[in-house]
Amino acid sequence: MRVMRTIMKQLPVMGAALAASLLVWPHAGSLAQSGTGQNPPENTPDNSKDKPASEGAEPTDKANADADATKPEADKKPDKLTVASWGGAYSESQKRAYFTPFQDETGIAIELVSHNGAFGALTAAGETELPKWDLVDLGPATLESACRDGKLEKVDASTLAAASDGTSAREDFLPGTLHECGVPSVAWASAIVYDKRAFKKSAPKTASDFFDVKRFPGKRALPRSPKYTLELALMADGVKPEKVYETLATSDGVSRALKKLDAIRNHVVWWDRAHEPLKLLASKDAAMAMAFNGRIFSAIVAENRPFATIWDGQVFDLDLWAIPKGSPNKASALELITFATKPGQLARQARWFPYGPVRKSALDLIGKHPEVDVNMSDYIPTSKANFKRALRMDAGWWKIHENDMEKHLAVWRTGDGGSAETGTDSEVENASR
Repeated sequence: MRVMRTIMKQLPVMGAALAASLLVWPHAGSLAQSGTGQNPPENTPDNSKDKPASEGAEPTDKANADADATKPEADKKPDKLTVASWGGAYSESQKRAYFTPFQDETGIAIELVSHNGAFGALTAAGETELPKWDLVDLGPATLESACRDGKLEKVDASTLAAASDGTSAREDFLPGTLHECGVPSVAWASAIVYDKRAFKKSAPKTASDFFDVKRFPGKRALPRSPKYTLELALMADGVKPEKVYETLATSDGVSRALKKLDAIRNHVVWWDRAHEPLKLLASKDAAMAMAFNGRIFSAIVAENRPFATIWDGQVFDLDLWAIPKGSPNKASALELITFATKPGQLARQARWFPYGPVRKSALDLIGKHPEVDVNMSDYIPTSKANFKRALRMDAGWWKIHENDMEKHLAVWRTGDGGSAETGTDSEVENASR
């Protein structure tokens, strides 16, 4: 699914040192050393139980080898795990937050490879071949398809680490985010961003303000696809997030969304690539835009753009960890999932990269960026202040209704005398973040 995990390919106004600190370059700097001047992450397993009883002495290499030789094959720890993720700055934040600490703690090396998130990546191998990956980071649509087709192992949520106060993982994860074949790692979102230069007297604050060109004049930048656009229109019109897809599934709901869009019909600039809305704001070709939060963070913090975010009406989505079916290292892969989704590790990643932890207990642990004086919670979709009126993207709903929604939006756009073409799923989604 979404493949562009780097926030920007080039940041001309930002120094290289700051760029590396913010993890916005395709190839970030050297890994931060885990455990340097920091307390151990919460819920860190007590490895003392693995020590021999004789005065707590560490076993010798020979003793280790003898012990490994007597273990059943399924219980032996591998020398390494191969993990497929999205690459770029996003994967670098994963290294800093939990891959390197996991390797230090367990001795299991992590070989990190990049993938494009497509379902075919899990099904290309013959049925008799073992998976080439031990763990993979997937979007919800791909995960759902792979799980339904039996390509993924089931994951028991009861094996995941509890919060520091004893709250079970099932209760601590955001409602509805755990999946039988996957464990959520981060949340990212679309949000409204505006140019503060355009609204010096009174600034917009809500999704409804996006559609009020009388109080807040200026062009609006929206994705050419109906995804995100129609959801925003309904929430701006007063539909509760939990009722959006139910409403949009009816003809009256579609009419309601398009009627809301009528308010900005002559003020829309359509975009196809995720970097475009921020460029339109920077060039003053738009005053407000819908954009993805990682890129908004880059524009505001790294490029020092005079922009501000409106989180009301955000549409968020998830990435989830999954284990390919038949992985010979399933137990160790599950151990890595458990480690990576502890509240402390999730918060640690959010300090480096502006995607939100999906566990409630992690939110208060985020704090500032490790090297830049920025409160990262301000840029996190799931932080308490930003998550008050949020909608989770429903990939299953769009799989059923997308063609119809494309046609409805095309007819609406033709009514303006413009092109009836709408962006395809791959055009907009593959450009996201």
